[in-house]
Amino acid sequence: MKTALEVIVISIWGKMFQKFSPIEELIKHARIVEEASDYLPELFERYLNNKPIDDIVNKIDKLEDDADDIKRNFRQYLKRGHLYRFERSELLNFIDLQDKIIDLIEDVAKKMTFNRIDFDEEHKKMIYSVVDEIEKMLDHFKKTVKYINVILESDFSKSTISSEEKDIAEMKWFEKDIDNKLFEFGKWLYSQKNNIHPIDFLYIRELILLLARIADVTQNVCDRVHILINE
Repeated sequence: MKTALEVIVISIWGKMFQKFSPIEELIKHARIVEEASDYLPELFERYLNNKPIDDIVNKIDKLEDDADDIKRNFRQYLKRGHLYRFERSELLNFIDLQDKIIDLIEDVAKKMTFNRIDFDEEHKKMIYSVVDEIEKMLDHFKKTVKYINVILESDFSKSTISSEEKDIAEMKWFEKDIDNKLFEFGKWLYSQKNNIHPIDFLYIRELILLLARIADVTQNVCDRVHILINE
């Protein structure tokens, strides 16, 4: 029969070496975020051509629920005294920020069910171009999150960090390109303020701002990766 001291030691030892891996959970969460982003091109293609979108909206909604489940479990397990390379608060802030991306994707999808707008082919192409860049950015984002694990396995090797940071730096080009394209679209939109119904004008503006916010938050997540691996 174990003594009280042995029970306490075993309990503490178990908390120190639980099988739960925060980084693996962050990567799993990132995969769901990226999977949701994969629906964006088809979502916009259908929306801009007056095709049904309810099935895609429902799929994105389900993925957002799955991401919330991971975040909820993540918070629960981190309360149990993990000893890890990163601070608990840093990991919680990271998954909260990462989760904002899929929240914004869901916001875009659900907002599209509120209203339908007709665009000419030129401005459809502008929107398609922005959405394609965002999807590429999010593909790159998932790889960036995986870099945390690669760097941990290398025991924070300087050469590994340097190599991975080059890829992380590329994210700024995605965001800049998206910002430039949205700026051009925004100029066109405001030039049409007297020709578009006020409700439609505000609706388009909100939709475009959500796309800009997705790019911005994705860049912020990658910046957090940079901070984590350099602390």
